[in-house]
Order: sequence, then C-alpha cells, then structure tokens
Amino acid sequence: MTVTKLGGAFALPLALCAIPAAAQDTSSEEIAVTALRPDAHGPAGTMADHVHKAGDLMIGLTWMHEEASGTNRSGTADISDAGVVAAGFTSRTKAMTMDMAMLHVMWAPSDRVTLMAVPSWQTMDMTMLGLVTSAHHGHTLAAGETMQHRVSGIGDTQVGALVSLSRNPRLSVIAGMGVSVPTGSVQRKDADGNFVHYGMQPGSGTWDLLPSFTLRGTEEQFGWGLQASYVFRAEDRGPSGFRFGDRFVATGWLSRPVTHAVSLSTRLTWTDEGDVKGHYNAGHNHAAPPDRQANYGGQRLDAALGSNLTLGETMRLGIEASLPVFQRLNGIQPPRRFATSLQVSRMF
Repeated sequence: MTVTKLGGAFALPLALCAIPAAAQDTSSEEIAVTALRPDAHGPAGTMADHVHKAGDLMIGLTWMHEEASGTNRSGTADISDAGVVAAGFTSRTKAMTMDMAMLHVMWAPSDRVTLMAVPSWQTMDMTMLGLVTSAHHGHTLAAGETMQHRVSGIGDTQVGALVSLSRNPRLSVIAGMGVSVPTGSVQRKDADGNFVHYGMQPGSGTWDLLPSFTLRGTEEQFGWGLQASYVFRAEDRGPSGFRFGDRFVATGWLSRPVTHAVSLSTRLTWTDEGDVKGHYNAGHNHAAPPDRQANYGGQRLDAALGSNLTLGETMRLGIEASLPVFQRLNGIQPPRRFATSLQVSRMF
C-alpha cells in the first residue's frame, strides 16, 4: 500500500469535521455529558459498547475492510520466498482483502437489557504468487505468475444481550453475552473440487460463545472506554472437519468532542488468536501456507484514529482507520497492512 493511500485513509476521520452540517464551533466545556453526544457510542470499529433505553430500537449498518499483503512473515520476522519453498510450499499469498457488511438490530425491552442480532455478508479476495511451477487449486501456476481467488456469501450471525450494570454516563458498566450462529458456509470449493483455503470460507462452521465486558466514561472534555471480549469455539469440529482458533481482544479508546455533533477518537487494540484445529474432511490442497492449519492466528497490536458524527437526535455516522504497530504471526502469513470501518445507524 502506498504512503498516499495510508495518509488518505487516516485523513478520513478528520475530514468529517469539515461537514457543513456539523460546523457548530462550540467549546468542549459546553458539551453536556448525555447520550446524545457524538462519543456516547464507541468508535466505528467496536461492537457491544453501548446500551439503549427501554423501548428504543436501533438499526445500523457496518462495513469493515481489511488488507494483508507483501513479504510473508513468520513470527515477527519476514520470510523470503526461498524460505517459503524450503518449508514445503510452491506458492504463497501475495495479497488478501476481506470486506464484511453487518446489519445491526438492537432493541431494549428494559433500561437494563438490550438485545441484538447481527447478520453478516463477507467477500474475500486472495492473490497467490507462484514460487515453483506446479498445480494450484485446479490451475497450473508458474513461478512468478499470480492467480486470484474470490469467495463471497452469507457469514455467521451473532445474537445476544447486553446487560447494563451501571447507567451513569460518567461510569457505565456493560456485560455482554452473545452466540455466533454458524449461518455461513464452510463448504466452498475451487475449480478442482477441493476446499478453498481455510481462511476463505465465509463462515466458521461452529457455534461460538461471545462474552464481553465494557467500561465507559464521559466527562465534559473527553470520553474513554475499555473492553475485553472473547470468541470461544464451543465445538471441537465443524461440518468440514475443522474449527478456527479462539480469539481474545482487549481494546481501549479516548475520545474528544470538538462540537455538539462531532468527536474524534484514538484507540489501541490487542488481538490474540489461536491457529486452526482439526483438518478438512474431504479433498484439499497443501500447495500454499493458507492451506495449512498452523498458518493462522497470532498476536497483533493495532492503533486507530476515528470520528463520530451525529445528525439530529436519531442518526449517527462513524468512521475509523487502523494500522498494525506490532505483529507476531503463527506459521507463515502475509502481514496485516490496513483496516477501516464505516458505521451508520438510526434510532426509532
């Protein structure tokens, strides 16, 4: 990714400040600590970070984009193409993108409990680079040549509840418990009839538990949040014979309202994910690192900038862009380069 592209991505959150509808210059000391503040919700890349009042219905849409590319990495060090071949592979991932659209439906039957349902759609594109001339997923891939894969479809669906343990705007506490329903396919295959790479399947194939715990606080001049969440794979194997690794995420953010309608935020996120367990139970390839279970997961620290915008009392818009500042990858993988999230929601 070019420096220009990265600079432009990080400029997007700041650009919201120039929207005419939000151009109400107001001292931050005059911005009340209320649920109508732009930073009353977390940054666009967060979930399960806020609750609603009894009877409130919120419908939102989130789009997430991730990119990984470049020289592959093993642990924290780059691994040469010769090293990838020495590890037993004839090709490697040159670039991969993932786009996910999530529909958020949140309804509060009481002030204490907010229910939510989040169906999703995923599209994944992967470009493979041949290192040794060989067959690759139904095609002959020569050394130096590239080949693209694309898979898209319905992803898994999250349902759950958020329980407000404290609704004080200056210190709110939210406990969440969700379930990921395996509505996404794990049966996608290539032209040769073999399964696609594990990470190219739209679904997880397993029922997963999604506990979370969030602390939020707001003051006149700033807001803050801390959240820990976990993805626990509740089954040993999915219908295709494997399961993804558990994932732990810890994140913290600071926000500052700059007008009644616009806030800026900065966030750090630590992710620790295990590798793939089990094995495909039908035909599959072993030509490239993403065909092997050990080449998934790892640890990563991301830094993000974001902005939230309110439009009246019912509409919200959020955008966030992030870059990794540390990566320790399991096995052999392309490093993460960039991610962004865009979120829009309306209250009814």
